[in-house]
Amino acid sequence: MPAKQTNTYEGMFILDPTKYARDPLATSQQIGDMIVQNGGTVLASRLWDERKLAYPINGHKKGVYWLAYFSMHGDGITPLERQCEINDDIIRQLILKVDPRIAEALVQHALAGEAAPRRAPAAAAAAAAAAPAVTE
Repeated sequence: MPAKQTNTYEGMFILDPTKYARDPLATSQQIGDMIVQNGGTVLASRLWDERKLAYPINGHKKGVYWLAYFSMHGDGITPLERQCEINDDIIRQLILKVDPRIAEALVQHALAGEAAPRRAPAAAAAAAAAAPAVTE
């Protein structure tokens, strides 16, 4: 019998902002714990953003977006999704299989994003305004 193939997955989890604000470490650690419980290995896991939702979800108007890359056998995804559905701290989740050709680059980008300081919106606007205009 051939060995099961391990795939790389990208998970975007929208967390309850109130619970995340009270205890960010414990709330975000739940995601890694669920991945490991279902036979996966966390490759990168980090805060992506906190923003207003496009539409209210269970009374929430804002959400904390948590990005995770992990490797796991395909049969672990369904139980992981089920655990996310019954977890009160996770509002929504989306788990996608990553193409093996770009998996390493995505993981490295996510790991680099952890160390990079985020620019404030005003600083980003100032940088865009200072950039030379492109005309044809």
